[in-house]
Amino acid sequence: MRTLSDILDSWGWLYLTILIGLSLALLSFLLLKVGTVPAIALAISPFLLYLLLRILERPFLAFFMVIIVNYFIMGVTRYIPGLPGGIVMDALLLLTLFFALLRSRDGTVDWSNGRNSLTLLTGIWLVYCILLIFNPETTAENWFAGVRGLAVYFFLFPLLTVVLFNRYKYLKLFLITGSMLTLLAVGKALMQKFIGFDAAEWRWLHEGGSSTHIIYTGIRYFSFFTDAASFGCSMGFSMVVFSITAFFVRSKPLRLYFILVALLAGYGMMISGTRAAMVIPFVGYTFFIMLIKQWKVIIPGIVVILCIFVFFKYTYIGHGNNEIRRMRSAFQATEDASYKVRQFNQAEMRIFMKEHPFGIGIGKAKRAEPGDYMFGLPTDTSLVAVWVETGVVGLILFLLIFVVTFVKGAYDVWFKIENKRLRGVLSALLAGLAGMLACSYGNEMLQQFPNGPIVYICTAFIFMGRTLDKELSNEST
Repeated sequence: MRTLSDILDSWGWLYLTILIGLSLALLSFLLLKVGTVPAIALAISPFLLYLLLRILERPFLAFFMVIIVNYFIMGVTRYIPGLPGGIVMDALLLLTLFFALLRSRDGTVDWSNGRNSLTLLTGIWLVYCILLIFNPETTAENWFAGVRGLAVYFFLFPLLTVVLFNRYKYLKLFLITGSMLTLLAVGKALMQKFIGFDAAEWRWLHEGGSSTHIIYTGIRYFSFFTDAASFGCSMGFSMVVFSITAFFVRSKPLRLYFILVALLAGYGMMISGTRAAMVIPFVGYTFFIMLIKQWKVIIPGIVVILCIFVFFKYTYIGHGNNEIRRMRSAFQATEDASYKVRQFNQAEMRIFMKEHPFGIGIGKAKRAEPGDYMFGLPTDTSLVAVWVETGVVGLILFLLIFVVTFVKGAYDVWFKIENKRLRGVLSALLAGLAGMLACSYGNEMLQQFPNGPIVYICTAFIFMGRTLDKELSNEST
């Protein structure tokens, strides 16, 4: 008996053609009757039904959709005020989880891949954060608002990755999709720079964004991200990952494409004016040099990194350029006023954090009121936020996940992964991850879309290294 999947596969294009015709006819009719927005919503309903059927048969499509939406959701909220971006992501994640559980009954989805040390560690972290609802310093409302980005996403994204994206082809899909999204992000930033901001972006700037994005050093471009810092960090990550991956792909056109993506991502990082993002390539490439264990790469790599450091730290070459001048200021961070303010704020936090080993409560730091410990003290960075809200115990658990990821990933790259292409891609992910973690001390971006989920997905691919290597080995025999 033919399944729904067989029917959709054999007749998919016919169905799509019919749906397009019906939708256009329906749209034309409804535009005259009910208005633009309701007409569009009703007209795309056949596509949504078709998409739902496809996702029901292939849950990995749902997770792929989550990755795409994750990249754009905060930009969309700028154009649709009041749209709850976090709730949208929650709904999509739960829908993906539901489809995955539903298809596990017939063996389509194998949950055994979820039994690994990463799931264990993120599960412990999730349980710890759930227990913090009993912290008397916070409220259930604050806890619920904060625990999703802090713990739930960190558990669900890696879990769904190892369950639904557990083949090498999905790793390639993730990289290709990520490169295309990077190009779109850079393209939007270039439009802001050379064409100008649109109405929604000007409204956001006038409502307060201009204080941090139109400054004395020039304009900081933010693409469709929440802000320039999030955009800059994302571009720094893409620069590291795709520049390294480029040297480990067989196809010459694909290699040139990844190099182009990396160069454009680097330019995007520059025009974001995000000084903390400069840490990502420095830490990322240094980590990669340590992983590669090849003197022909190590020596030139160290020389290049030192030359770039000297260029920014000890010269004034290109100082007339706004982007270069702002990036250079990152190398004099200890003399920067904002750096001194952060140091002062963290000194104030240490006073009361000595008495709060389990933190002042999840969600409390961002919603402090007069009289609270954190009132007037912004956390500013991801690691400081974790420390304040979950305490030193929570910070240790949080960092332990990354430490284990780096140790296992490096060990696999050094001794276990036989496939050269896979070894290079995993090295790229580890390098990007190292840069992002270092950057999270200077910026609060691990609990933001899209950077946080992307980092969490990368940890899952790193943990799947041996499984993917075995798959590639079996295919070559």
